[in-house]
Amino acid sequence: MAREEYFRIHDRVSRKAKLHEGLKDLNIRFLHMDHPLQITNGTRREKRTNGPGYRYALTCWKKFMKAAQIKVRDQVHYSFDENEQVLIVERVVPYIKRSS
Repeated sequence: MAREEYFRIHDRVSRKAKLHEGLKDLNIRFLHMDHPLQITNGTRREKRTNGPGYRYALTCWKKFMKAAQIKVRDQVHYSFDENEQVLIVERVVPYIKRSS
């Protein structure tokens, strides 16, 4: 889910991207758009608050969100292509506020 403070990378994806071996820029391909787009974005490491180890997030997340046309609270479905080392945004489900 896209948040206001960060776009955190799922643990399985960060392992496939080998971010634990060293932070690096990720190529990101947006397939959910009418005209597929690819950008490069940096990564950052955060200490886990609920245990040992680190989690990883994208830097310049506002740039990422704007390029991908993702809004806060949208649900983002993505995968990682290990061969090409590309994060692929496959689908974005817009957030719908539920009425009470």
